[in-house]
Order: sequence, then C-alpha cells, then structure tokens
Amino acid sequence: MNCFLTNCIKMKQSNLLKLLSMGLLLGMLACSHDEDEPENNTPKKEQEGQQDQDDVREDKTEYNYYGAELYTKETFKYGRFEAKMKMAYAPGCISSMFLYYNDSYMGGGKPWNELDIEVIGKDKNSFQTNIISGSSSSKVTSEQIHPLSYPVNEDYHVYAMEWTPDYAAWSVDGKEVRRTAVGDAKGQIAALVENQSLRFNLWASSSTSWVGKLNSKDIPVTQYIDYVKVYSYDEEAKTFSELWTDDFDSFDSSRWSRGNWSMELVTEKVANVVVEDGNLQLRLTKEPK
Repeated sequence: MNCFLTNCIKMKQSNLLKLLSMGLLLGMLACSHDEDEPENNTPKKEQEGQQDQDDVREDKTEYNYYGAELYTKETFKYGRFEAKMKMAYAPGCISSMFLYYNDSYMGGGKPWNELDIEVIGKDKNSFQTNIISGSSSSKVTSEQIHPLSYPVNEDYHVYAMEWTPDYAAWSVDGKEVRRTAVGDAKGQIAALVENQSLRFNLWASSSTSWVGKLNSKDIPVTQYIDYVKVYSYDEEAKTFSELWTDDFDSFDSSRWSRGNWSMELVTEKVANVVVEDGNLQLRLTKEPK
C-alpha cells in the first residue's frame, strides 16, 4: 500500500513538471510573438483622424479644382441688387454675390471698392456681409455674420444689397440684417466712389482660419441662381427703379461675362457657368491631375 502511494506521488510530480514545462514554453512563444508583431493600441477615432489628414494632404496633389464667376458687363453707380439663390456650401469654399470696382486689384493709387454677400465654409447656417475699401495694399474691412433660418444649401433665399451715397444695406428674405450709414467710423461709405460691376462666384480659399479646409470628398458643389434683379437709384428722389430682371431662361451674353482666371486654390472655368432648368449654375468641380 505504501509503495502504491509512493508511485502515485511520483507520477503526479512527473506530470506536474511536464505541465509546468509546457506552460513555460507557451509563455516564451507568446512573448516572442508580441516582440515581432506589436499590437496597435491607437484608438479607432485617432486612426480615422490620421486617415482624414492623409486624405487632405492627398487632395492637394491628386486634384485640380475649378471654380466659376459670373459678372455684368455693365457697371453701376448706386442701386439695388437682388438675387434668389440656393448657395453652395463646403468647408474651404466661398459662395458669393458682390459689387466690385473692376480696377480695385491694380493698386497704383486706385481705390478698392467692394460690397459682399458671402457664404463661407465654416457655417452653412449663416452668411457674411462685408465692405472693403482702402487699396489693394491696405484694405479696410467690416465683416459681419448673420444667421439664417435654414441651411444655405437646403433651399432658396432672396438676398439683396442696396447702395446709395448715404448708406449700404443688406437684406435676406425681405428682412434687413445690416445697414451702414455715411459717417461710419471707418469712413467706408464715403470711400465707395467708383462704378461697380455685379458679380457672383464660387471658389476655394487657402485661408483655413477663415473658411475651413477643402476636402475633395465634398466636391463638386453648385450655387443656383433663380433670378437677378437690378434697380437704379435716383439721388434726388431717393427711390429705386427696376432696370432689368434676368430669369435665366438662357444665357444672355450681351449682359453677362464669365471668369477664366485663378483664385487661390481654383482656376475659374467658363464651362462651370451653366444655364440649366431655368437656373444659372455656378459649379466648383475637381479633376484628377
């Protein structure tokens, strides 16, 4: 009986040693595997964020971007300018309607005169108004942001600017949102002395602090213009009278021209100004390099 117990104990000790040896061997193999193939402990969101950054970097090298600009051949000294539009929205982009003295960019003593309505790529629920005066080398600005009742690219809004010797005013859907009168602190109304063309454009800026960062995934986008109305201004009577309305049943080349120059991240393309289905469309597109 004692011999039997002794033999059993010896067998159990032997089996235990085998099990311990096997466990040690498996542990060594596991450690070896960890050293060869370290585990990726980066959180999924951080990995996705890194991928987004890589995509943005690739955007700059993989695509050419093309914007659009529409402008009147006629210039105006004062008036009311109205358009029913569904603006474009994408981070990095600007969708606009503005008045502009055509020689502003030239410098050499020429003033900069401009009145803006701009949807900028940081917020699709607002738009920016601005007066730019001064000169090409020393611009004076007065930006203001105005909230909208629904996103700019969801449906149409009626935008309007009034420019007179006494004030500039902006309205949306019949409600005035800003008025700057002569005698303003920066002297901007008094500085608007030149005839200006009426313009609309869609482009992308390199100023990410202003409009956000352009991403190819958001392009193409389109700005839709249902109609444009232009009114003259009688300085004595202080009244506006309609000059013309364009419903864009066709493209009127006697009234409008199309841009073909570069603006920061885009080249404006004549073919990106299109009349289709009773709208004029400004398109921002991309093409692989």
